[in-house]
Amino acid sequence: MMLGQRTLLINPPLINGVAFTRQGRCQERDDVLGTTKPPYTLALMGAMLRNAGLDVRLIDTTAERISADEVIARLDADGFVPTLIVFPSTTPTLDADVTAIARLKARYRAPMFCFGPHASTVPHLAMARVPDVDGMFVGEPEDGLAQLAGLESMSELGTVANLTWRQADGAVVPHRAHGSYSGFLDMPYPAWDLVPLKNYALPLVDKSYAIVETSRGCPYSCDFCVAPIHQGHKFRERSARTLVDEIERTYREHGIEYFYLWGDTVTLNVKSFSAFCDELIARKLPIHWFGNARADNLTDPAFVHRLRRSGCWMLALGIETESEEVRKDMVKRLESQKIEAAFRNMRDAGIKSFAFFIFGYPGETLETMNQTVNYAVRLDPDFANFYPAVPYPGTAMHAKVVKDGLLPAGADADWSKMEYSYYLMSGNGLNDKVVMDAIQRAKRRFFLRPRYLTRHLGDVARLAMSKRAIFTQVISRTLFGAKVIDTAPPSSIQERASVPR
Repeated sequence: MMLGQRTLLINPPLINGVAFTRQGRCQERDDVLGTTKPPYTLALMGAMLRNAGLDVRLIDTTAERISADEVIARLDADGFVPTLIVFPSTTPTLDADVTAIARLKARYRAPMFCFGPHASTVPHLAMARVPDVDGMFVGEPEDGLAQLAGLESMSELGTVANLTWRQADGAVVPHRAHGSYSGFLDMPYPAWDLVPLKNYALPLVDKSYAIVETSRGCPYSCDFCVAPIHQGHKFRERSARTLVDEIERTYREHGIEYFYLWGDTVTLNVKSFSAFCDELIARKLPIHWFGNARADNLTDPAFVHRLRRSGCWMLALGIETESEEVRKDMVKRLESQKIEAAFRNMRDAGIKSFAFFIFGYPGETLETMNQTVNYAVRLDPDFANFYPAVPYPGTAMHAKVVKDGLLPAGADADWSKMEYSYYLMSGNGLNDKVVMDAIQRAKRRFFLRPRYLTRHLGDVARLAMSKRAIFTQVISRTLFGAKVIDTAPPSSIQERASVPR
């Protein structure tokens, strides 16, 4: 029997009641964007394995708000005994995710494998933290999973090139290659029938949405980002007709009207993306889409207006900072005049803008952070978020802060704080209190402007109604400094992770 004969694909449970996105490079709490993202990669894997004739179950415990024990009860009731367990995870959720999924491994004696940013950036270190995990896919996991599922036994794990795996004696064997999905351009339609899409509602519109993956790879080298480590620098994109076919099918079969175009910079290739927009316009589908872009891709007003005619609802742009010098240190190649042109063009076209700013990057000061707040107010995007710089293990930024001694003792061990709720570095006048206080002031300054409140009163009301729990949490943290819900793992896991190896 093949290892993947009965495969369980599972999105891990909430952690202390907190929902996390575990999709690609995204590894944030639901309060960051007002929603978690659907587990697109699991849906794609589900389609691949079903097409190979394997028996597949996909359980999204995050969307359903159920525990590992409830999953066991469901599988037992269905008589489904997994022979293989696969789950996505992230740097801040890895320890807690494994604690939950290990209950399934113990119940069914099935091997467990995971994928995610931690596996691509520091696979050996990640495997050392979680001895219950049998292997991690490095890079894109699809081809590796297809090969793994077809193996006859665990003794053949060494044949999967992008797998870092554990021998019976506990020794970790490193991967031999970085995964790159060979079938990306003509991949199967994701198994959205296995995902409770109705549980994924967008803020403001309170509508369900699905992901459509347009491209992979990022040609840029921002030193804080895990994306190019996970998917590489080579930009690969699917054809306009293929993408619109997928959108139309999802609209027809699932009634989905909102789509998240998944890619680090979906608008990067203006020529091919214009063809995508023209195809959408020609089919006259009543859909709306949003995605990530770069400001320097949006300087042509005609291109931006074409985006709007094709159904573009919102674009998210990483601006990071007002300081050209800090952007240079980040290896973020972006010019101020192009940023201003992008926001002007989106406003003229009627596309909502969402700007991201990073606070506390090494070398920053209170003055540069205050300048960034002033800059955000001048740019006046429809929405903004201000994040602390996070030194994800494996990134160039992490290597920099370690070299400069900016990570206090023990900060590297607690991965649960490698996310946007915390600032881990200390030095050069910056620490957790200084940076997080600056972020709270930035949010109050940006969102509590009379002009902003007047213009977005309807949006604020819709957000409060569509995402009441998240809205309350964000307001309490922004206005009153409410405590962040702790998602740290049991102390025994942290202690094990900090033991030198």
